[in-house]
Amino acid sequence: MNFNRFFQNATGHPPYGFQCRLAGGNTADPAGHFTHGSTCTSRLINIPTGLGKTAGVVSAWLWNRVERLDANWPRRLVYCLPMRTLVEQTEKEVRKWLGQSLWDGTPGTRQGKVGVHVLMGGEDAGEWDIYPEEKAILIGTQDMLLSRALNRGYGMSRYRWPMHFGLLNNDCLWVMDETQLMGVGIETSAQLDGFRNDGKISTSATCPTWWMSATLDDSRLTTVDHPKPEHGWPVMMLSDEEKTTGRPNVLFTAPKKLTRASVELTPATKKECAKQLAGLIKDCHRSGALTLVVVNRVSRARELFAALTTGKKPLYDKPENVGLIHSRFRPVDRERHAKLLFGSGDRIVVATQVVEAGVDVTARLLITELAPWSSLVQRMGRCNRYADMADAEVLWRSEERRVGKECRSRW
Repeated sequence: MNFNRFFQNATGHPPYGFQCRLAGGNTADPAGHFTHGSTCTSRLINIPTGLGKTAGVVSAWLWNRVERLDANWPRRLVYCLPMRTLVEQTEKEVRKWLGQSLWDGTPGTRQGKVGVHVLMGGEDAGEWDIYPEEKAILIGTQDMLLSRALNRGYGMSRYRWPMHFGLLNNDCLWVMDETQLMGVGIETSAQLDGFRNDGKISTSATCPTWWMSATLDDSRLTTVDHPKPEHGWPVMMLSDEEKTTGRPNVLFTAPKKLTRASVELTPATKKECAKQLAGLIKDCHRSGALTLVVVNRVSRARELFAALTTGKKPLYDKPENVGLIHSRFRPVDRERHAKLLFGSGDRIVVATQVVEAGVDVTARLLITELAPWSSLVQRMGRCNRYADMADAEVLWRSEERRVGKECRSRW
């Protein structure tokens, strides 16, 4: 089996050029067979949203370590994410790909199967650490994974700290996904990569790191023990040909009309702003499609949700089709609202920045408050994500803040 066929079996569609390069560099013959083993080293992956970065890295590891049994690739894939929502979504996709490629399994069962284990608060990751010889994919939040790599594992007995410290700093491929949301987790991962490469953390097998984002800031990877190479960091990007041809070009150039919203947030309109914005959403929403509204604060999201759904006469006539997504839900409530986000048909979802990265949804209309440029790029990646809407639109609204006796516009 060549990589093209392997990837299509797992994901249901053929790979893009950058996904092939992740798996084997430029060592493939015209039929897709790799002529010799590829090496797995630390790198940056700077690919636009919606082009399958997760599928690319997971399939690259599966192809080399599991399918080809290449010992040059690490035994464990450690997929590190900044938020629980992304962990849950990634686990679902990885299990689907493993099932379709016939490599799903649990530790201690049949030789060659790959176990999938989730490390985040409130979840049981299973006894993956008892089977260090097994191939495994660990998917977790950065607090759970990085604390274990630092020998201070959260939510576990301190007597087992050294076990996880050893396993996560040896024979692992670390993937740091959605780096723009990780805060100091980026510098921490860079320091750990530096320690492993210069011998301050003794390793018996390769343990590289892949940093991955559509809005990657490589300056944050330069730390005391992780200096920038003379010729810069190795970076995986779309080629010029990929940007101008084929499906990547279609996604890359998907139309999204950008307009300034008529509703603005100012000190004078603060009390009525939620109702005004709810009215704008109602007027612009199109039946049968998703309208995604992203605001910068939980309090604003809750006010907007209430304006759309509560009262004697809710502003939106189908309150059951309105969802609210933020980071302060209990699991049972979060699951109920997430069904709307990942569902289909007529729905409006009000959310905070928890949906701005890695969430595989596509909206006809995106309404967003202004935010840092990297966040805006990520949010716009949720609009017309599959390039199948000719009337996709992005509305942005400015914010005016009072500083002393002056008002300063944020736009």
